[in-house]
Amino acid sequence: MTTRLLPPGPTDPASEQVRRYIETPIEFWEACERDFGATTTLELGSLGRVILLSDPEHLRELFRLPTEAFECHQYNEHYRYVMGDLSLLLQDGATHKRQRRLLAPMFRHDQLLPKMSEMRDIVLGIVESWPVGKAFNPRPSLHDITFQTMVRLIFGDLDSPTSSALITAYQKSVSGQVGSWGPWRNFSRMQPQIRLLLADEITARRADPDQPGFMTHLAGVDTSAISLAWALHWLSRKQDIRERLVAELPQAAGEETGKALLSLSYLQAVYAETIRMYPIVPTPSGRKLLRETTIGPYTFEEGVTLVPCTYLVHRREDLYPNAGEFRPERFLERKFAPYEFLPYGGGARICVGEMLAKYEFTVAVSAILDRWKIETTAAPAMRPVRHGTLLAPPDSLELTVH
Repeated sequence: MTTRLLPPGPTDPASEQVRRYIETPIEFWEACERDFGATTTLELGSLGRVILLSDPEHLRELFRLPTEAFECHQYNEHYRYVMGDLSLLLQDGATHKRQRRLLAPMFRHDQLLPKMSEMRDIVLGIVESWPVGKAFNPRPSLHDITFQTMVRLIFGDLDSPTSSALITAYQKSVSGQVGSWGPWRNFSRMQPQIRLLLADEITARRADPDQPGFMTHLAGVDTSAISLAWALHWLSRKQDIRERLVAELPQAAGEETGKALLSLSYLQAVYAETIRMYPIVPTPSGRKLLRETTIGPYTFEEGVTLVPCTYLVHRREDLYPNAGEFRPERFLERKFAPYEFLPYGGGARICVGEMLAKYEFTVAVSAILDRWKIETTAAPAMRPVRHGTLLAPPDSLELTVH
């Protein structure tokens, strides 16, 4: 039986709920689940009424909604000043479907697999300069890795004038910062320069029929870099996991290194556990309903926004016993449905770069462990902080290698 009564939720003023949602999201979400259950009604200012969902069965229904039943651009509006008006995250309906169709070939397995050796070269070229035996923050170098990888995929090389100019501007303005919103503000200031560089590149390639075409999609740099930072954070604290992973890596030696790396079960389990513990995008693409919609026992009116909370789903004890423990073995013991493990969202809005993120992680972690021995630290595990809309390690993250 369905009801039009809203799920329970906090009675704080909308301004206070917005503040907590932005400034202390994990504490706020955990309090909501503890006090009101897996389906909570929030009032979030300009977003209006928002339903936070962490019941897997409700998410299964949400991900099955047809694209004409909702819009996402309102919830993703904060990406506009970073990614521009034509970002895939800001499109809905037929436009979103058309843009996904154009971008998807760039991120197919057959396109990415041959480039894994080049990805590895990028990683090794950057981490080679890490200081020996001295604690440092690896975040800036990890952002350089993922940015250069994206530039390489888009333009075909790192040495062209456009590629070199983009990398130089990014290193100067963005990658050296690891704070909350500063890197995103600086990247947004790069937009005019990026557009001029891309316009010149397009003009040159159109004038030369022998030049290959290219696709522009610079999203995913931060998310991939942050997942690598979390992996190094956990590996520096879990010597047994690190040693098991290092022992597995020689199995990937050979001519088809990329393919072999993807077949390493423990490496893939470490990847999955990393993005389970602290999903980089904790609340992906909230759906603003365009018509009355029933989810579980509730029927919601048009205009209500339904938001999957990946963080809370990934911390459910019924799915992930001892959910606060970093334990990759759980992904070797069972498979999880797409509404139980959803680091990249789900349904029609699942991240188009999901496969690229997996390949980047696989290559980078294996290359780093081939080159360096990570020193075990007794420092307590860190809680995430905001990096734009993402969840990242705090600025105090440090690593020591030998």
